Amino acid sequence: MKDKKKKSSWKHTVNNNKFMLGLVIKACPGVFWLMLAENILAGINSFLLGTYLYKYALDALQEGKPLKTVIITLACMAVYSILVKVFGCLAMRYYKLKYPVIDAYVENILAKKAAEVDLKCFENPEFYDMYVKAIDSASPYGTMYSVTNIVWAVVHVVAVTTLIFTIDPIFLLLALLPFICTLLVGRKRNRLYYEYDMKNKEVCRQKDYVRRTFYLQDFSKEMRLTEMWKVMFRRMHNSITELKAIVRKYGYKIMLLRYLFDFVFEVLVDTGTIILAAFRTLVSKTMLLGDCFVVINSIASIAGDIDYIGNTIMDLDQNSLYIDNLRNFLEYEVQIAEDDSAPEAPAFEKLEVKNMTFAYEEQGAPALSDVSFTVKAGERIAVVGHNGAGKTTLVKLLQRLYDPDAGEILLNGRNIKDYRLSSYRGKFGIVFQDYRLFAATVAENVLLRGDITDDDRETVRNALKRAGAYEMIEALPNGVDSNVTKEFDSEGAVFSGGEAQKISIARLFAGNHEIVIMDEPTSALDPIAEQEMYRNMFEACEGKTVIFISHRLSSATMADRIYMFENGRIVEQGSHVELLSLNGGYAEMWHKQADSYADTEEAIL
Repeated sequence: MKDKKKKSSWKHTVNNNKFMLGLVIKACPGVFWLMLAENILAGINSFLLGTYLYKYALDALQEGKPLKTVIITLACMAVYSILVKVFGCLAMRYYKLKYPVIDAYVENILAKKAAEVDLKCFENPEFYDMYVKAIDSASPYGTMYSVTNIVWAVVHVVAVTTLIFTIDPIFLLLALLPFICTLLVGRKRNRLYYEYDMKNKEVCRQKDYVRRTFYLQDFSKEMRLTEMWKVMFRRMHNSITELKAIVRKYGYKIMLLRYLFDFVFEVLVDTGTIILAAFRTLVSKTMLLGDCFVVINSIASIAGDIDYIGNTIMDLDQNSLYIDNLRNFLEYEVQIAEDDSAPEAPAFEKLEVKNMTFAYEEQGAPALSDVSFTVKAGERIAVVGHNGAGKTTLVKLLQRLYDPDAGEILLNGRNIKDYRLSSYRGKFGIVFQDYRLFAATVAENVLLRGDITDDDRETVRNALKRAGAYEMIEALPNGVDSNVTKEFDSEGAVFSGGEAQKISIARLFAGNHEIVIMDEPTSALDPIAEQEMYRNMFEACEGKTVIFISHRLSSATMADRIYMFENGRIVEQGSHVELLSLNGGYAEMWHKQADSYADTEEAIL
């Protein structure tokens, strides 16, 4: 059973490295084949100059070969060596030109997959750890370097071994000792090092987070005005303690295994070769002095090459462990995926939620339970409730960022799973509560795409006017083409919470969507600005369907129908006046907030 497992494990190692090598060849095939040719030529050159040259020179002196023949032979070797080095230098320049192409290819694959995987993956710490390890650990060059270097070593070993075999085969046994040692314990060393490295990465990710809290602007105020710095400092101390424990657990074992390799190579091979060759030359007189010199010089070289081959094979095995992270991420089967064969979503008429229940992974209580309601084209729907009532979860399900555990969502009477994902999502324009501005231009942040034209800029300006952010943006040196944040531009614009929220809301004004969803879109605005924003929004969305989520009820008065959520369930529904007359949870929330919008209530009643 163990042998079968080991065989299977080596097969897995080969397949992983084939996968990684395949990525490199797809990205830029010329790099691999050029590197392979370079290493073959370099292996021959190393044999000629490092081994054969000595034997040829000594033999020529002993046999009295003509000087002209010796000079021509040595000149040919020199010319070959020069050509190989020139070729190698040119190849290196070519590699440096193409490495960014390979990096970009792999990064594009990772980015594309990251954009496709389900949202729940990034809310799962284990999956997120795997993603971080995938982008940090699996080098696209590790396999290529290992394979081509093995080819170099094999060419050199075959050439030198053939020469030594003609002198005395027994010396080849000494050269095999490091390789045997590598095969016996190399994999154990690799796994120890991999476990050590992975544990380090997990702890270092925590340590790096703590480190960021001390210097990022996002945390600067709290770190100075509260004792949160003590909490972070304690976490930093705990992380360092964990790192020390990891070193104690793995470091000494790895060090002892490395010492074993050094002992075998430096003591048994080097010393053993010298003693045996000296004995054969000086005591038993069974070896010529020239052969003795060649053997002593070459056996160390062969042993080093064979040891190098063994270690490089182990490197491939170790690299395979890291490639696993990459492959597991890339081969993750997306559950909510784009299906190009699915039909386009039709013009919006009605959205129905039927008996929908949903729970986040590893959370006991459902976030939503048996939720049912209908939204018709042109309606204004408000979803209200206290924080944690399930409102934002509802938005994610309507956008099909998740699928319900039970029940269904229907568009025009058909399950939304039946439609092409991008077509269905394209029906919606949405601003999330936890919106983000990107380190890009204002125009790109509003339109959420690139390739901005002059017509697009005019669209952005109109959207910013409706969102109340136009004057602020036009005052910037480059207007809508100004960069947001100072991440990559020292002149980049930095906005307050309210200003940033207005830019995010402008996304809705700039889009031509059939359904508009606003998830707490005005949380950073004052009540007056909030009312103005909603008036502009409803004016811009005349004839469109609007769903807005809020725990501030002043906006709910503008809705055709209100759904009150509590503990993941709809507990009340109706118009503002109808819900007030029920004197239930909605009325209680309204009266608690009444001081902020008493005038609005009187106007409606």
